[in-house]
Amino acid sequence: MAWSVEEFSEKLAKIRHLMQQQNVDGVLVGQQVNLFWLTGARPYVNMFGDKGCFDILVTHENAYLVSNNIELARLQQEELQQLNLESLQYNWWDGDISRLVEQVKPAAVIVTEAGLAGFSSLRYTLCTPEVERYRDTSLSVAKAVEQAALQIEIGQSEQEIANLIRQNCNRYGVSAFVTLVGTDERIFKYRHPLPTEKKLERYALLAVSGRKHGLYASITRMVHFGQPSLEIIQKHQAVQAVDAAFILSTQVGASVAQAFQAGITAYAANGYAEQWQYHHQGGLAGYQSREFRGTANCPEIIQAQQVFAWNPTIAGAKSEDTILITEQGPEILTKSSFYPSRIVEFGDKSIARADILIR
Repeated sequence: MAWSVEEFSEKLAKIRHLMQQQNVDGVLVGQQVNLFWLTGARPYVNMFGDKGCFDILVTHENAYLVSNNIELARLQQEELQQLNLESLQYNWWDGDISRLVEQVKPAAVIVTEAGLAGFSSLRYTLCTPEVERYRDTSLSVAKAVEQAALQIEIGQSEQEIANLIRQNCNRYGVSAFVTLVGTDERIFKYRHPLPTEKKLERYALLAVSGRKHGLYASITRMVHFGQPSLEIIQKHQAVQAVDAAFILSTQVGASVAQAFQAGITAYAANGYAEQWQYHHQGGLAGYQSREFRGTANCPEIIQAQQVFAWNPTIAGAKSEDTILITEQGPEILTKSSFYPSRIVEFGDKSIARADILIR
């Protein structure tokens, strides 16, 4: 699943095409999200920062590793060795790299990726190796959360449950950037239930947005000890129907706005017309948990080999998976073999949606 020279070259070609269109001589790529996409290297010392611990200078003729003297040897020997990049080194106490850039491209127009219009959209459609990495990321996240759903016990605090989820994520090589755990009445009160010391009585929501291979997968699972109330069952079935509308409307050639509107219409059709207003509904996923959120005004056209994560909620219920868009229809990436599911119809189509695990 490693990044290849061919994948790197393919992505360089996309950057250079934008450079040519915008009359730019060079791009200094330095944000963690873009360095993950371009190189596959771990672009951080502090993984929670935006700026990477190195830069890649892309010109029309070459690509250079730009690094301080602390990181250069490690990057060359452990992170970027397969790319065999020419290096530009500066001292850690002198963060001005403009002199190095000037030596390589004197009197040139050099911008950062933020200064190159459309750069972030280069990440939106995945190449084949990225799809395979995404499948591994998503299965890892699904296993971590769904196994936790089997492990949790009545009387555990939300914090203890969250720690269990994170331990599972670590075991599968996943960094859990978002871990939500809500129990009992907190599921009805809050759309983002950050874990607290409240103890589980009967009903739990477990949600993770986790990163592996630089790619994010998101999932929510519901667990109930004993038979759920009629209210919980009705709300969960309604949110499953809304999620099915979102997913099955996310088709190649449709706009994100069309898929979004299908979901909003489904809220009303299932008796919860205003519930979408209390939480964003998800959107395109990739090297960020959401590259952008879907809205009624989003003109982006959906393409094959894009990944979406919709997350409709009704107070007391939520449905969320990460899906791959293909010419044949959506593929649910965040699923394992044992979690209960229910077939939900939308128009002349149907799809399995995760059900409540009853223990």
